[in-house]
Amino acid sequence: MSKQAIYYEEAKRKYVYDGFSLDTIVGMLEGKVSRKTLFNWKQQGDWDQRRVEHAKSTEDIQAQLVKLAKKALEAANANPTPHNVYAVTKAISALKAYTGVKLLDEHTTKDQRKGLTEEATKQIKEAFGLE
Repeated sequence: MSKQAIYYEEAKRKYVYDGFSLDTIVGMLEGKVSRKTLFNWKQQGDWDQRRVEHAKSTEDIQAQLVKLAKKALEAANANPTPHNVYAVTKAISALKAYTGVKLLDEHTTKDQRKGLTEEATKQIKEAFGLE
């Protein structure tokens, strides 16, 4: 195995899953792999197709989480039982975790914890298409 081959999986992950360009990956690997080698790996491993498939699956999961959260919200609006309200919070938490939306963290003040912050409310509205 060549010295460069040990970087194959890292380069593939950065290209396919993280979305970096080959030139950026060359810089990240600090010249340990040439752009030509990366290009060859990309062609031989069909990284472009894998990148498209990954993007598609990511969109599908996010769309499903949004649908789930909307259904939970509709159920809670129609019948606001503790169970339905809890389902909304769990669905929103799942969506938040998947999309990286930051609602509250350890730096959130006690006053901000009483309700959603203005920024968090805006992000939720955008995620659900309510604006």
